[in-house]
Amino acid sequence: MSVKKEISSVYLYGGGGHGKVIMDVIKACYDSDVIKGVFDDNPQKSGKSFYGSRILGPITKFKGTITNLIMAIGDNETRKQKAELVTDLVENFITLIHPQTIIADSASIGEGTVIMPGAIINAHARIGKHCIINTGAIIEHDCVVGDFSHIAPNTTLTGGVQIGLLTLVGAHSVVVPYKKIGDGCLIGAGSVITKNIPDYAIVRGNPGRILKIKKG
Repeated sequence: MSVKKEISSVYLYGGGGHGKVIMDVIKACYDSDVIKGVFDDNPQKSGKSFYGSRILGPITKFKGTITNLIMAIGDNETRKQKAELVTDLVENFITLIHPQTIIADSASIGEGTVIMPGAIINAHARIGKHCIINTGAIIEHDCVVGDFSHIAPNTTLTGGVQIGLLTLVGAHSVVVPYKKIGDGCLIGAGSVITKNIPDYAIVRGNPGRILKIKKG
């Protein structure tokens, strides 16, 4: 699946640890000089250097239209809130796919999603908008990952798995075939999911057990 194209500028929203990883993905895909700056809402960071780029200050104070913005915010809820906040300021959100990935031609990747190195996305998988598919994650055939979700490093979604909106599947977790995890879930690292999981559940263990429902 070829996604690389020539661009002249990329802006990041978020000057934290996740932003550093995003910068490395950009540099792997394009020349490093395409990064034109980083927006961050913390006024104390404004004007400072961030991983070789300049922090431009809060995005809401930017004058004009922003082209090729990527949401460099790791927390799912915050990433959603901020993306919705700046929609009117943004011409487009860029999708980033590290060149050291394997992605089936029949897979689809939503706007604003980032695919980290070593990830594998197989036939007819569908990844939503503004997702994070992290380092070494495996998304098998016919899986669906909802908008603003995060599949953490070295996690495996086996065939036909469905992940809801705003869900985090923790590092080294495994979801067995055709199981469904609802919206807003938190799946602890190393969990093995063998049953369907309802919305807003906090789950941990092998097999995964529901510890709490965050809200109704």
